[in-house]
Amino acid sequence: MDHKRATIKDIASALKLSPSTVSKALRDHPNIGIVTRERVKKLAKELHYVPNQTAIRFKQQKSFTLGIVIPNMLDHFYVAAVEGFEKFAYDHGYHVLIGQSHESLQREKELLLTMQSNRVDGLVIAISRETADTTHISEFVYSGIPVVYFIRKPINEELHCVCSDVYTGAVDAISYFASRGHQRIGFINASSYWTTSRDRFLGYRDGLIQHGIPFDKSLVQESDFSQESNQQAIRRLMQLEAPPTAVLAFKDQVMLDALNCLRLEFNIQTDKVELIGYGANPMIQYLERPPLASLKEQPYEIGQKSGLLLLDLVNHPRTEYEPQLIKLPCKLSIFSMHQQR
Repeated sequence: MDHKRATIKDIASALKLSPSTVSKALRDHPNIGIVTRERVKKLAKELHYVPNQTAIRFKQQKSFTLGIVIPNMLDHFYVAAVEGFEKFAYDHGYHVLIGQSHESLQREKELLLTMQSNRVDGLVIAISRETADTTHISEFVYSGIPVVYFIRKPINEELHCVCSDVYTGAVDAISYFASRGHQRIGFINASSYWTTSRDRFLGYRDGLIQHGIPFDKSLVQESDFSQESNQQAIRRLMQLEAPPTAVLAFKDQVMLDALNCLRLEFNIQTDKVELIGYGANPMIQYLERPPLASLKEQPYEIGQKSGLLLLDLVNHPRTEYEPQLIKLPCKLSIFSMHQQR
């Protein structure tokens, strides 16, 4: 039995049509009559014809593959963002290559080379905490592959980005702290290379100003997200002559490490310090003594909107674009309802 794969030429020869007519009929081209289209499709089905995707992609100069690079898959935020991005890509006929930088600049560079060698049509990236110089990403763009940053974007660079409105979120967090009587409010931030760190800081500072609370730079600490760094940051705050009674943390992971350190090393002050993070991890509500609150972001939607923006760039490569910055709102989610201070 001959198991040779049927081609458009085979269908064209059998029906005494030109290959181009068969190709158009299979794509429901309006210039091809309905009778001819039905004849072509009927024979194609009988011959178990399968379109040659490689040839189609070569003709269209596309791989129909998109790349996404994230810090790691252990963070539920990025898991949800990838899910949203992948679902959007799949619904639009694209496959997705996923890479984890593990917060390493070198690993990030290697991943971009892999993405390039696999001829991705576009890339979404959340840069690593080590990424201060983005030359490798600029080279990626110069090669003709569009890039959309999401969540983390370098400061002072006009680039396409989809992220959370962390500035307004920080203002809201400080307002909630102030409403509970706090005047000494600490802040644990992340890498100063990212706009998301800058925007959190500006929201923190402006929130204090709005409530007439003096800004004290000793109340601002930085962490690299490791457990030790998170705990060192809260130790420095608690060892001040006048320690904070409330702390805004860059993300839930930082907040939970800080909370654990407070309970182990500053037990007398634990119940006097209220914490707010970013992420609103649903598992927090199951803690016996949860922190005060967290700012709920929209990672799934951020992934989807990143895909939408990226495909727009992929499908209109010659269009001149002003860099687009899309921000999705955060909402304060309360975990612990103590008595009003």
